[in-house]
Order: sequence, then structure tokens, then C-alpha cells
Amino acid sequence: MTPTARTLSELRRLGYLAAVVETWIPRIERRRDLFGIADVLAVHPRDKAVLLVQATSAGHVQDRLRRVQARPETAVLLRAGLAVEVWGWRRLDGRWHCRRVAVRPGDLAAVVLSRLGRRRKQKEQPTLF
Repeated sequence: MTPTARTLSELRRLGYLAAVVETWIPRIERRRDLFGIADVLAVHPRDKAVLLVQATSAGHVQDRLRRVQARPETAVLLRAGLAVEVWGWRRLDGRWHCRRVAVRPGDLAAVVLSRLGRRRKQKEQPTLF
């Protein structure tokens, strides 16, 4: 499963209406993101929130974040009220975890919303006899 597919699944689980907005250009065999920054567009009907997500692996979060911050469209989208986030996926202890980093309006600074967690070791059950 790709990071984009994982992101779609998680957004839908959270109650968002989500769709892939990344397009494939066959002539040059490359993908093009919406506004050069987003793979997924999500709308939350209850919260009336619109979210643009760049999905990637956890190791590429900083690269994607720099690219999103460098685009002039990002500031315009944030002023219009959209949220922009980079989601990095990583498998830990047999489970997938997502690191979410939002781009803050105004100065385009990165704000970590969630970190990759590690599963804690369970305490050993004391012996009964």
C-alpha cells in the first residue's frame, strides 16, 4: 500500500471526504501534485475544514516540507483558510504510524502535530506460583 493510499484510508477513518488530486502525465511519465504541493484533498463536513496533504515516507518528510514551504501557492492557500500538512508513514513494530507536520499560516513554519510512536514494552506478568 502506498503512502497516498494509507493517507486516504486514515482521512476517511477520521470522517473526511478525501480524494487523490495528484495526476499522471503520460507524455513525460511523471506525476504532478495539485498546486505543486498536495497529493490528497480532504474536506471535513462537520468541522468545515479543507486540508491539503502531501503524503510520503517518514524519511522524506523534511524534503517535502521544504518543497511545500518554497511554493508561492502555499501562502495563498493558507490565507484562504485551507490547512496544509505533510504526512510521513513508517512501519514500527508491525504497525504503520504517521508523522503529521502542518505548515503554519503567516510565517510558513512547520508545526509537528503527531510524532512516530514506539510501542512500549508490556510489563511482565508476575508469576502466580
